[in-house]
Amino acid sequence: MFKKFFPVILTAFLIFNGAAEAKKIPAPTLTAEFEQMDFMQLYPTFSWEPLANTEFYEVRVVQVSTNTIVRELYNSEALNRVTDWTPFTESGEYYWQVRVVNKNKKPLSDWSEKKYFKVETPVKYAALGDSLTHGGAAYIPAGQISCQWETYSEVPIKNLGQSGDTTEMMINRFERDVLPFAPKVLVIMGGINDIRNGAESDAVIKNLEKLQEKCLANDITPVFCTLTSMNPEKMKVRKIPLTDGDWREQREKINFWIKQTPYFIEVAENLTDEFGYLRADLTPDGLHPALRGKKIIGEKISDYLKKNFR
Repeated sequence: MFKKFFPVILTAFLIFNGAAEAKKIPAPTLTAEFEQMDFMQLYPTFSWEPLANTEFYEVRVVQVSTNTIVRELYNSEALNRVTDWTPFTESGEYYWQVRVVNKNKKPLSDWSEKKYFKVETPVKYAALGDSLTHGGAAYIPAGQISCQWETYSEVPIKNLGQSGDTTEMMINRFERDVLPFAPKVLVIMGGINDIRNGAESDAVIKNLEKLQEKCLANDITPVFCTLTSMNPEKMKVRKIPLTDGDWREQREKINFWIKQTPYFIEVAENLTDEFGYLRADLTPDGLHPALRGKKIIGEKISDYLKKNFR
């Protein structure tokens, strides 16, 4: 008789024990601040406070109107974040949650509280760029408002940044990522990843010209931002690749072209030291401006847009 019921007893024990084990781990506390942003990031970085003795987390995003799960993500960048590289272009209200899982993606905690965000279209102002636009600084995730220059703009700006972008990548995603939001004005900040990887200024300028043409063909006013500089010593410490060469000369040529366009914003000047490098006191890694640098950029862009387009 015992042998007959042993598998049932064992299964019940394992289920109960697993449930009890799950209750030992609390649900994570969410730290991304989407609800405080003027507009949701196109590529949001979901973040939370990591829990002791845990390593794997699952994020789910649900569309409220249909109660449909539209994203299921697992952390790969760090213990406390994951970026969704599928753009959110469909209007609507969503909520997101996080839970602890094991390496086999089995849940070890309950879902966290729900946090909500909206995707809105159309928008008046948007910003196309790389990680400088997407957000983040040092070890602070891009989903926290202190590390996005858009936070410091009095003009609400939709963040269309994507970390790692080159100007060619911006061209390739223009129809997919920009046109759904039909901005009247597009702030463009790109080229730093091109020149740090050895690209010539002429090639970058051609790509910026293509972006300009795409904007004008869709009744969008392009506003270019001057390229910020870099700090090679800090980049070396943080092991950020920088191709040897005359990147400063290439940057100057690109900025000269930018300053000939009908609408441009000089954001780089106050971030650059007397030697032409990104100011050491404004960057943790030699490439990305930190909080004070983001504030300088955001305020410069805000002042320009208010003066010229409001």
